[in-house]
Amino acid sequence: MSYDAVIFDDDGVLAVPTATDVRRRAVRTAFAEFSVEPTTEGVDSVVHGSIARIRRVCDVHGIDHEEFWKRHEAAAAAAQIEAMERGRKTLYDDVSALSGLDQPMAVVGDTQREAVEHLVDRFGLEDLFEAAYGREPSVEGFRRRKPSPHYLARAVEELGAENVLYVGDSNVDVLAASRAGVDSAFVRRPHRANYELAADPTYEVRSLRDVVSLC
Repeated sequence: MSYDAVIFDDDGVLAVPTATDVRRRAVRTAFAEFSVEPTTEGVDSVVHGSIARIRRVCDVHGIDHEEFWKRHEAAAAAAQIEAMERGRKTLYDDVSALSGLDQPMAVVGDTQREAVEHLVDRFGLEDLFEAAYGREPSVEGFRRRKPSPHYLARAVEELGAENVLYVGDSNVDVLAASRAGVDSAFVRRPHRANYELAADPTYEVRSLRDVVSLC
């Protein structure tokens, strides 16, 4: 099928996923700004939790959750940027295949906007992608992450496209694409070898080279 635009998730699609220890360190850094040393359970509630869980952890320590979240987002973006600079977060080799696509392309990730923009800049992808979206550093930005189609819909509008393919590596990517009214391609990277899909994507592929063939 011919698409007039292709949009990609960042973590797990273009770049290797951010290591859990990097994410945990960012949480501890944010809490340290309030002179709080959280438990491991508290840290993981932030790393893997919802706004409700994050708010409960903050309430335990007498911290305003919205102020904490601003600090967390800054620390998380900085930690990911450091991982890129130190070679811990790298691109997948098959990203080079995307130069074979003629359609306009964009990046829409769930990570912080600053981290997504740095990914594009750090690895010289500015000529490849016409737009790059990550979540805003606020509680509202967190609520707008996938499966909300908010940022995906903004990218579709910016590209001026009607027939779009969104490439992701998770259930929330497939669902966000469905809610945005676009097709989806699930990339089964090695870290998703045994991952169970809750809904059927339009396509399931093994690499970005397969995506190029689809388009």
